[in-house]
Amino acid sequence: MNQEETRSVKNRIDRIRQLTSDRGVNAVDFYEAVSIAQSVVHDTVGGSHPVMRALEKSLSDEDRLKAKGASRAVVSLHDQGSLKSPRLSIAAEIETDLLATAQSQVQAAEKNSDRDSKTIQIAIAAFLAGSALEDALRRLCDANQIQYDVNNASISKLQSVLYQPANQIEVIGSSDNKKITAWGDTRNKANHGKFKELTLAEVMAMIIGVQSFIDRHLV
Repeated sequence: MNQEETRSVKNRIDRIRQLTSDRGVNAVDFYEAVSIAQSVVHDTVGGSHPVMRALEKSLSDEDRLKAKGASRAVVSLHDQGSLKSPRLSIAAEIETDLLATAQSQVQAAEKNSDRDSKTIQIAIAAFLAGSALEDALRRLCDANQIQYDVNNASISKLQSVLYQPANQIEVIGSSDNKKITAWGDTRNKANHGKFKELTLAEVMAMIIGVQSFIDRHLV
């Protein structure tokens, strides 16, 4: 979750605190608190989380005490650091592992005197870094509720939905867009067997760049 999303969740949590204070919950506060709490759960751990059912039940029963309790539970989960998607956390760990392995391949290639073996190591590193980038772009689409074709979620396809200036959609800026195009080209060389076109410096820059991109947009 990026900084802007984190601030958005925090602001909503603070509003729930106000609405569910000990002064009581009137009819308007009741609906506002539950609605905000539902939005927080949806944007963090997802609608299948058990607390979402408690919020929905308080609405269907029109029970203000249940609403207060369920909304406060969302605040408590937030304060404990529990409103984090396990799926997204696992995805982030996988991306980190892919980039770490790519880095180790590049480091091994630097020391390798066998040209053919070195070429393969560089290609493996480019492929792994590209996989990490592709997964990060999917996460970025999901985090911003940007629709994409799950059956054709290549780097270029994901990039095209995240950067649409003509449609006022710029989840990524023009600078990142240019970098992703270059990284995608590097990944394609590895995918299509054009190993000899890859350079050590190019792939190293890609690994560092992709890690920086993830840190800025998704951590």
